[in-house]
Amino acid sequence: MRSSLIIGASVATIIAAGASAEITGAVTVDYVVTAEDFGGAMVTVDVKDLYLTSNDAADVALNVYNLNMAFDGQVNYFQSATGVGWTPTNLGSIFDTEALRYADSFVTIGGMGFDLEPAQAPGAGSGTGLDPNFGGNGAAYPGDLAGWYNGSPPSLNGAVGNGAAGLGVFVGRFAYDGSFDLTGSTLEVTWNQGLGTPGQQAGFIVNVPAPGALALLGLAGLAGRRRRNG
Repeated sequence: MRSSLIIGASVATIIAAGASAEITGAVTVDYVVTAEDFGGAMVTVDVKDLYLTSNDAADVALNVYNLNMAFDGQVNYFQSATGVGWTPTNLGSIFDTEALRYADSFVTIGGMGFDLEPAQAPGAGSGTGLDPNFGGNGAAYPGDLAGWYNGSPPSLNGAVGNGAAGLGVFVGRFAYDGSFDLTGSTLEVTWNQGLGTPGQQAGFIVNVPAPGALALLGLAGLAGRRRRNG
């Protein structure tokens, strides 16, 4: 099995409403994936991986809420044949397909490691819950004021680390077999610095990236990466 990854030339940036926030914003890392799904079917999708960014390695994301997706982001997102639903689901064995790992749409509060292309491996992102506004696990896209959260805070799944977007945490994958745009979407975030520490909150809005954002994210020159899985 093989998938191909092409980093796009555009990155959507979410700018924090409060300049003092330690979760400083969010970015989508955009690329194209071609991967094999259950039964040998090949799929090709445009992917936007959503990250929260941080300026403090002690930060731990707890939830994303009050998401309002831009009109261009209201599409019927792709989900793998063995991973239908927005909560991370990989049953392993014959159900563990390349498309499920790298092309499936889902939301999470971390728990995926810090690779360039985080894998939805068996058990990854466990404990993720959807709030009622999401529209249910089978929704075509998150509903108005949608939210999701780490349902097992002692796991610290939302701890930040160094990944494709720099210091931050991965919170969702949106994949579609056509063009779409999350620019203009808004959301809010709660985070702390581990069990027993006070929570903080801030709102963010998708905006055009500042000049040089690609270089700051270390994405320049990344193209044509290939991966082979057993």
